[in-house]
Amino acid sequence: MEENTTYKPFAYVDQYIPTEGTTVYYNTEKTRTVHKNDCVEGTIGNPITLIAEANKFVSTINVDDANAQAESWLNANAQGYANNIGTCNIRPTAWRGANPSCVLEPSTTLLPFDYMVIRYKWALGAGTDLDTFTGFVNTGIGTLDNEWVGFGQKNEVPANAVAQDSYVMWSGDVVDLTGTETCLINFKKVKEDHPNLNDIQVRMAAVWWSSKNTGNIDVEITTFLGGTMTKVDKDIINDDGQQVQQLNFSKNISVQGKQLTINEVSNIGYIHYSNTPSTANVVINY
Repeated sequence: MEENTTYKPFAYVDQYIPTEGTTVYYNTEKTRTVHKNDCVEGTIGNPITLIAEANKFVSTINVDDANAQAESWLNANAQGYANNIGTCNIRPTAWRGANPSCVLEPSTTLLPFDYMVIRYKWALGAGTDLDTFTGFVNTGIGTLDNEWVGFGQKNEVPANAVAQDSYVMWSGDVVDLTGTETCLINFKKVKEDHPNLNDIQVRMAAVWWSSKNTGNIDVEITTFLGGTMTKVDKDIINDDGQQVQQLNFSKNISVQGKQLTINEVSNIGYIHYSNTPSTANVVINY
């Protein structure tokens, strides 16, 4: 293995001796978790956490500046640290599709994030006009549970909210032979408004409105940390934040019909989000 020239432990951080009488501020503890990313094909790296211990970075400005130094150090060193001490594990496989073939499953445990964008994507030959259902279940909150977004459902919850202030949002209807329908799950907003809600579940489903051929679609799940979410045309994008992960799952949508309910269409799976430490599992049903 090549020597890692990126990760530098605290022993190499420049030490600072303040001038007598100068007010100084120290950082609070900060962490960064990333996956080892130098594994060979067919394996996946485990998540590794690098810690910037408290009182290791100093500022003459304020605590925020000291914390910014700690975050900068983590950003520069976390990946090298993970690659050095992490391990590579065999990725699981699954049989998928209308004519099943063995494919590698993406990792389903997500790193901490604020926002999730789900894109339901279909290519030529899959079918025409995919309609999607996305929404919260089992929260016990009437304004959240079973409030689906998608064609014939709602555009966003709550009504008329912009992306940054919505709990869940649909970007609009796509009726073509190939296309993408996009939804935002704003876990950050849900946590802010319902801080005692520790476990948050999201259900995903879909149906072919016009016609079904192979029925095969891809479900692309992208997570973001920080920044602002904005609806742009029929997409939802993140400004000034950090993309954390992007996973792709294959799914066959076997049902074709019009004006069907959530329990009559093809169930895709669930997102299980934990308020602490702001991470989730993706469970795709096959």
